[in-house]
Amino acid sequence: MLAKRKRPTQLLWGGLSLIMGFPFLAAGVSAALLSGRLNKGLPVSAAIIFLSWYLAGFQGAVITAICAAVTAISVRLQFSLLKTLYLCSGLALFAGGLLSLGFPGFMNIGQSELDPLREVYLSAGLETDTIDTVFSLITYYSPGIGAAHIVLGSIVSVFFFKSIMGKSKNMVIQGTAQFRIHWGFAWVPIFCLIILVSARATFVPDVVLRIAKNLLVFSSLPYGIEGFQVAAKWAKGTPGMVFILIMITIFAPPFVLGGLILLGILDTWFDYRKKIDIRIERMKNEGSSDQNS
Repeated sequence: MLAKRKRPTQLLWGGLSLIMGFPFLAAGVSAALLSGRLNKGLPVSAAIIFLSWYLAGFQGAVITAICAAVTAISVRLQFSLLKTLYLCSGLALFAGGLLSLGFPGFMNIGQSELDPLREVYLSAGLETDTIDTVFSLITYYSPGIGAAHIVLGSIVSVFFFKSIMGKSKNMVIQGTAQFRIHWGFAWVPIFCLIILVSARATFVPDVVLRIAKNLLVFSSLPYGIEGFQVAAKWAKGTPGMVFILIMITIFAPPFVLGGLILLGILDTWFDYRKKIDIRIERMKNEGSSDQNS
């Protein structure tokens, strides 16, 4: 019965891992193998990492190895879920940033990596000028998009591992992932916006302008995650709504994602989750008082 309950969760997180990319799916599976007996799990994990190298390149293999190793070590050291997520995504992002200096991958996409897609877009009816514009934008914003991709994929891989392990003895990552952004982080997008506005009136070096634009792209991720957690907190009151919310977020049009980012920004100041908890507690108290009367 427990296995049947776990299966939809495993399918959900496994599917999300695959959407994020094979390295993150492989990381979740490898972490589960490394959490058991190393003499059995290590050779299979090495084969999975090699497969990740073959399918996603050197950078993909390194990120698979880091996410798997950090998750497995966090379990053995009994780290909390939030700490595991920070370590896994942070180290994966650090490695991805260093490797982007010498290898193509998540944060360093060039025209040569995008050229194989040109025929696909041409067959879909897009004009050459439109394709060139899209490719140039992807190349320009690849550091910010790639950084967000690595962080989000690492988070999904940890939750995939968690769904695989279930409540196995001594193999559970304890705690919840209640992510909150410090209000001071708001200075990052503020400074980036100041740079972009200043570029219209004064000279700003291209490298500074590109860094500011990519930081803006990346900073939308933590605010989006916080906004999603606020929405999920509200949706928990209705059965199945969290799953629907996840699906809407994956396939959402831009204005829905923008709404979650805005909700996350406002939550850093107004703490909507606390207000929801207070409202739920008040409703429980009112219900118990009605029963007593």
